[in-house]
Amino acid sequence: MARQLARGMGSFFKECGCSRPARCPHPYTIRFRDALGKQREEAGYGTQDDAIEGLTQIYGEKKKTAPFVAEIRRELGRQTVAEYAKQWRPGSAG
Repeated sequence: MARQLARGMGSFFKECGCSRPARCPHPYTIRFRDALGKQREEAGYGTQDDAIEGLTQIYGEKKKTAPFVAEIRRELGRQTVAEYAKQWRPGSAG
């Protein structure tokens, strides 16, 4: 499997201070941007290939999402609960 990731997919790394991190038993962590554009991290990947596979799945899901759906999700993510309640229950006061 190729170790080169596409630009924008994210990155993977180990947070340990081992002298030979490629051979230590510590898990890999991946860092990526979610659909809302926020940076996220997920840990617990046993191998480099597992970490790359995790990034590939996340990247694929983001690419499959239609642009208008992604925009709606971003808008909903920015709303406060009060704004959301006003949108769906116009008669309620915050």
